[in-house]
Amino acid sequence: MERQFVAFTIGSEEFCIDISKVREVKEMMPITKVPQAPDEVEGIVNLRGQVIPIVNLKKVLGYYDDNDLSDKKIILVETGNDVVGFIVDDVSDVVSLSEEQIESVPSVIGSHQGHYLRGIAKKDERLLLVFDLSKIINTDSF
Repeated sequence: MERQFVAFTIGSEEFCIDISKVREVKEMMPITKVPQAPDEVEGIVNLRGQVIPIVNLKKVLGYYDDNDLSDKKIILVETGNDVVGFIVDDVSDVVSLSEEQIESVPSVIGSHQGHYLRGIAKKDERLLLVFDLSKIINTDSF
């Protein structure tokens, strides 16, 4: 059985997350900084009366970030009763993947960045890194 995933880019890499967790994709909007928040947390936004924390996935993954967020996208993800926004470079499309297309993360990668990954999907000529959202949201740094 195939499931759908939202594909997006961070740097030159392509990632994806299960579409069932995605509430919506937004253009960048004004973000209110929160004093002494972790570096990865850019701040909060008020979206239709709901305060939503905004996390920069580029910083979570240790990529260099030029801090110009004006052309970025925000993927709003439902996590239980909460919503979290993730800043990504761009959202490309929706892809259908079967479990057979998702391989486990090689152990050599599994220590740092691989900690946040559920697997690596092969779709035609593309390699997509499949995020495990529970591992991103439940880190000690947030």
